[in-house]
Amino acid sequence: MNFKKLTYAAAGCMALLGGATSCVGDLDVTPKNPSNVTALTTGAQYYQSFAQVYSGLAIAGVNDQSDISVDDGGAGVYTRQLWNLQELCSDEAFIGKNWNDAGLDELDYSTWSADNHWLYECMSRFTYQINVCNQFLRTIDQATSVENPLSGAEITEMKAEIRVLRALSYYHMMDLFGRGPWITEANTVGETPVTMTRQEMFPLVIADLIDAIPNVKPAAQQTYGRLSREAAYMLLAKLYLNAGVYTGTPMWAECAKACQEITKTINTLAPTYKYLFCGSNDKYVGNGEILWAVPQDNSNLQTYGGTTYLGIGAWNASIPEDLFHKFGSTAAGWGGPRVRPELADAFGADDPRYLIYEGTFTNDLNDIGDWGLTGSGYMCVKYVYTSEDDYDNTQGVLYNTFNSADFPLFRLADTFLMLAECQLRGVECNGQSYFDRVRERSNQPAIELNDYNLLQERMRELYWEGHRRSDLIRFGQFSGSNYIWSWKGGVQQGQSIDSYREVYAIPTNYTATLGQNPGY
Repeated sequence: MNFKKLTYAAAGCMALLGGATSCVGDLDVTPKNPSNVTALTTGAQYYQSFAQVYSGLAIAGVNDQSDISVDDGGAGVYTRQLWNLQELCSDEAFIGKNWNDAGLDELDYSTWSADNHWLYECMSRFTYQINVCNQFLRTIDQATSVENPLSGAEITEMKAEIRVLRALSYYHMMDLFGRGPWITEANTVGETPVTMTRQEMFPLVIADLIDAIPNVKPAAQQTYGRLSREAAYMLLAKLYLNAGVYTGTPMWAECAKACQEITKTINTLAPTYKYLFCGSNDKYVGNGEILWAVPQDNSNLQTYGGTTYLGIGAWNASIPEDLFHKFGSTAAGWGGPRVRPELADAFGADDPRYLIYEGTFTNDLNDIGDWGLTGSGYMCVKYVYTSEDDYDNTQGVLYNTFNSADFPLFRLADTFLMLAECQLRGVECNGQSYFDRVRERSNQPAIELNDYNLLQERMRELYWEGHRRSDLIRFGQFSGSNYIWSWKGGVQQGQSIDSYREVYAIPTNYTATLGQNPGY
């Protein structure tokens, strides 16, 4: 069964599992169009439904009409929502007034309220994805009695992967919002879920992951587009990495052990950093450095989220046409996210990870209005359309709006840096060596492994990949005045923000059921 083709098919048709509402009080998964198929009658349909769950990370919905209630379907894509809430509140990215989209400035400044619609849409996306996972788990065992039935082994593997996908959304919910609705396939459709804090969710998610992981295929045996055992271990490691933030009890030894499960089988970084983010980066996905990616495809899996948003979405509309061609696209930039000066300043000379275009821009955010060719803020060119073979070739193959570069959820370089962090926290796990290997790949000299250097290295290595807010919080640099960056707190020079902002506000639409986080 060609999973890649099935994912494309799932992206292009109404979900057999149906749409879902956004309201916590009504978590039914029901079809938007009653004329659409609601019963799965063949093994192939179950596989397509399986692919549909995966596609929930990649696309907004059908024909770019989001499965959740948003004012812009493309903005409702899972990866775009996640990225905005992880990056725009940090020292890495900023969207200026030239877009003037409601609520974005509150993310830029870390001054959001419970009425910010990006928070509502993000929580809605997470709950939608969890519910689609639950509905699949409720029905998959029936696949033994349909035409062309699935084998027991196939069903076991599919169920394990969907449980990991569900755990991913619970991880993101815990990390960003600190609480949320808890519901599994054991609950009946329409049942009001229990509200749980991250402290209550954490052990349940951990236990479910540990139970599911042995039934997920290792990367060397897994199909492209499906998550591997190593990817599942990476999610487990991420949860342990942040255990001190989520529960008050650090779990560094457990984090190191989960990372070591990955390095047993995948232990080599890709030779060239920039190729990890180009249009042919699928060669590194799965049994390579990109442990878990959200597939993107210029022709068959088109989305205004993912790397399209971080490609032309982040390119200045006024740059010369030959620059667009250099990056592999014929489309004009949207002039969206730009680089904060703190990110550009973090790099030393000749670091090949500096995929930032300076041009005639200024490395400041003095003018956050129109972003012209002499405007404030450098341009990020990390996610390009061109293939590895055509990289930097202005005469190479050109593509339209949609990017084929897969979005990297988790990378092995992050695993290495997590082991370095575990070493700093007292675990003997050869962390200095792994830290050195990340720097060696980019021809950077060895430096001392300490908190400051590690947090800076995480920025240089992982910028714009959706981790920065969590990292700053874990290192005690997000709230307060320990670290100030441009426009933090709503003033250009930056200022302290209150610690309650280390979790987002529960959106107003959800507070009747979930309550509100302290401080809001």
